[in-house]
Amino acid sequence: MRIEIPGQGPAIYRVVRFACCGGFSTAMHWATMALLIQTGVSAIWATTAGAVTGAAINYGLQRRVTFRSDAPHGRALWLYLNACAASWLANLGVFAVLHHLLGLDVIPAQVVTTALVTGMNYLLYERLVFND
Repeated sequence: MRIEIPGQGPAIYRVVRFACCGGFSTAMHWATMALLIQTGVSAIWATTAGAVTGAAINYGLQRRVTFRSDAPHGRALWLYLNACAASWLANLGVFAVLHHLLGLDVIPAQVVTTALVTGMNYLLYERLVFND
């Protein structure tokens, strides 16, 4: 049984587009950060600029490529920024529980955290942010 999204093909295509757009946005975050560090900017400010760059790119890609949304920018952008804040807090909270309370090493804790937060982001974007 295939689940079809009208005008978008099987549902798995949307998940693949989501992952590709998110991966590209993350790469742009890292590239921005690396470039700024190379020019002498402190790592904290470089990663902040990288995160803003990645989030801006991700908004456009998720809106147009993944979810093909026509939601007004005033509404969608506000919801997206709130989703970013929720994502950051969820990342912090889940990582803290896994690493500090349950004693998982840093890398496994972050891998699990990233997987859970990525799933949360997909649902937030699909059901709230880019839901026309």
